[in-house]
Amino acid sequence: MEKVLFTVYNIILLFLFPFFFIALTFFNLAKNKRSEGYLYKFFPSAFKPLKEEAFQEGVWIHAVSLGEMRAAVNFIDLLQSEYGKKIYLSATTKTGFDFADNLYKNNGNVLTFYFPYDFLFSVSSILKLIKPSLFISVETEIWPNLFNILNKKNIPIALINARISEKSYKNYIRFRFFFGYIFKKIDSVLCISDMYCKRFASLGIKEENMHQTGNMKFDMDASLIAGDINEKTAILKKFIEYKNNNSEYAKIIAAGSTHKREEELIADSVIKLNKLNHKNKIFLFVAPRHPERFDEVYKLLNNYLPEIELYKLSSIYSSHYDSKDIKNIKDNNSCGLSENKVVVILVDIIGQLLMVYGICDAAFVGGSLIPSGGHNLLEPLIFGKPVIFGRYVQNFSEAAEEIIKNSAGRQIDSPLKLYNALADYLFNDKSADSAGKNGLNLIARNKGVSLRNLEYLNYKGYLLSLKSEDKKKAKKSLTK
Repeated sequence: MEKVLFTVYNIILLFLFPFFFIALTFFNLAKNKRSEGYLYKFFPSAFKPLKEEAFQEGVWIHAVSLGEMRAAVNFIDLLQSEYGKKIYLSATTKTGFDFADNLYKNNGNVLTFYFPYDFLFSVSSILKLIKPSLFISVETEIWPNLFNILNKKNIPIALINARISEKSYKNYIRFRFFFGYIFKKIDSVLCISDMYCKRFASLGIKEENMHQTGNMKFDMDASLIAGDINEKTAILKKFIEYKNNNSEYAKIIAAGSTHKREEELIADSVIKLNKLNHKNKIFLFVAPRHPERFDEVYKLLNNYLPEIELYKLSSIYSSHYDSKDIKNIKDNNSCGLSENKVVVILVDIIGQLLMVYGICDAAFVGGSLIPSGGHNLLEPLIFGKPVIFGRYVQNFSEAAEEIIKNSAGRQIDSPLKLYNALADYLFNDKSADSAGKNGLNLIARNKGVSLRNLEYLNYKGYLLSLKSEDKKKAKKSLTK
């Protein structure tokens, strides 16, 4: 029956291929996206660096997007330092690929490439170019053809930081007659929480192949994943000092990973705050989740003129680099000092959000006021900043519970509560300091997940250990 189902699956994919290829081609042209990214997903052999690295054995790590890639950095560094493994690092999204490619461009032991689509010819092609001794997926990506071929080649499959959303779980249950065969090919699952362990168990993963190790996003180190964060922070601080007329009373809000409709809610609350505030200059950084919305959000924020001064982060950077004079920054004719306007900066450069979290007084994490599931609530906490988020945080439910439990942030469900939370964290230093310290303590208590995952994989025999005592240490760690 399994062979029949895989045959049907591949016939369907083959039938869809021309339509899928044409649709993606038009989509990429329309969105002005880099075309070679999606072509490499169809035809991995076209990616020259992969051909140059052919037949070298290593560990294949897959992280879908920027968030998963950042979460994997500490794990990758540990894997390299402890075992010296060659790493093949794949990403699905352009932001994830660009981040990894930039981070490891001078590391000859890490090769970054686009993850192939699950067409049989694409998967077969990639596995002719690389020889992984282990496949690791960060969080949960289930690909039938890939998992089937890896299993036939006796290449272990491990999921780390594993989670399954409620929506995906229901779909896997609905099509269990097919996905049941896929889940049986997975060798190890290291889950974020017990809830996810139970979901994987109901999908066919044996108890002895599962372990709850925690969330690797607690291990994120800003110095490792934010690139030139210090240089960019210095530029922004000069800009803020100038716009604030060198006063000490600037207040900075970071709205990260925002979705449609959230920018308006944030802007409305901040402008309202500013009307009642006569002491502090307020700065609002807005970082849309999807780069293709940059122009849309900029036009939206234009509607708030003249109550705000509007800038693009790219303009601030380019003006500084060209003129060495912060006074020459111009955007929407908004140069100069003004006492009563909110200074709004659109973060229109990918990869700058962590830097913004680092300088803010309070952070809002988007995708949570609308039914999107939320985004990484832990990132502001790394910098000791209080975090505000909405009720739609299914993708980070455990983190949300811990943040609320430890008073490291606030969950809101209305514009009024958003306004009140911002007011409290901006103008009540005691409240903001307490939440910030609680967040740092929460991060510190939950660190070490990447190491536990690595020790477990070694304990299972997937890594060639350099130290005879490693397995004993791993076993001891996992029984705590």
